[in-house]
Amino acid sequence: MSSLKKIYFIIVAAGGGTRFGGDIPKQFRQLAGKTVVCHSIDTFYRYCEKHGIDGTVILVLSPAGKDFWNAKDACTYPHIMIADGGDTRAESVSNALKLISSADAESIIMVHDGARPLMSEPLLERLTNAVAEGHTAVVPAIAPTDSLMEKGAGEGACPVCRSNYIAVQTPQAFEASCIMEAYRKQSGDIARMTDDASVVYAATQTPISYVEGETRNIKITNPADLPLAEILLAQCSL
Repeated sequence: MSSLKKIYFIIVAAGGGTRFGGDIPKQFRQLAGKTVVCHSIDTFYRYCEKHGIDGTVILVLSPAGKDFWNAKDACTYPHIMIADGGDTRAESVSNALKLISSADAESIIMVHDGARPLMSEPLLERLTNAVAEGHTAVVPAIAPTDSLMEKGAGEGACPVCRSNYIAVQTPQAFEASCIMEAYRKQSGDIARMTDDASVVYAATQTPISYVEGETRNIKITNPADLPLAEILLAQCSL
């Protein structure tokens, strides 16, 4: 473990969960006795406490999300900072970065999906160590197991070699100055980018490194993902 002292952990939880359905966004559903987003918060705090790291959580919420958060979980996590959700994911992250005013050269900023509750402490350690060793932007990734094809201009598709591809997860970790510079530049197509490593690469041409991700680190997207997450949590606790 490095001598790192500070990690800012941005959790993007401002989505409405339209694909999931129902009145409660997926990040505020119940999973094994606690709110989905709280699993990530607790894992991050455990990791920081174990390694003597000063960890700050910034939770990005929509107005409706703030109501869900304040009704159930805000009193349990009084030190969490709240940022306003934007019209796009990139705008949401940008709003969170504006709350970080004291990041120094040794600070790390991680950005995580609010609907990925199963990240582990070892994954956080791999990311932290990679940045501490000089990798400016680091993502967790796993090899795809399905066959892959590239869509053509019409209705057809062409096979591609899946060994040339990786599936990228969150949290993604960055030297603080790198991601803050990238979001300040705000390239024109930033709204279409689905993760922060893409923003950083487009804005600064910083090479993206990767560490081993986790198959358990699923994103809750559809209703069937919640019972799957319950099973994975039970297995991890055995």
